[in-house]
Amino acid sequence: MELFELDDLIPGLSMDPTYDQLDEIYEIYVRDFIDNPFVFKGLTVRIIMSASIIEGYEGYPETFVHLITRKGKGRERVFDRHRANKVQWIRCILENYQEEEITCFDYPESDGISREYYWYKEENFLVIMQRVTPDYIIVSCFHIDSKRNREYFEKREDWYKNQR
Repeated sequence: MELFELDDLIPGLSMDPTYDQLDEIYEIYVRDFIDNPFVFKGLTVRIIMSASIIEGYEGYPETFVHLITRKGKGRERVFDRHRANKVQWIRCILENYQEEEITCFDYPESDGISREYYWYKEENFLVIMQRVTPDYIIVSCFHIDSKRNREYFEKREDWYKNQR
């Protein structure tokens, strides 16, 4: 898939998906990361297949649930329709990371671990990866939905540019 072909998976997806919608999102995830293992920069993208402990998502793998939910009030994870509706964007963005539409930078987190950011700025979508020897893991992905979030990641990008 090409970057310019990306669109929401389920038009009008609500904050409370039906089981059929959740299964449709999961089918795309299975296609992109389980049925067709993904190699990124020569390393396998590892998927955590253990069952999620998040209420309502116990039948799904941990990585999948992390990609379609976000921390809500009280630090509980809640469904994020913007992330979930773009689950098919993750692999496409990573496969096309060298295209001019994708901004790439590294940033050391407070725990000292360096993470790689792949930002499709035009569509306000970000994928965060981390090397975990000998593989990669998808740390997170999300739709940048506020000016504050955009500025936060622009500061990280600026830090990276100033280190070079």
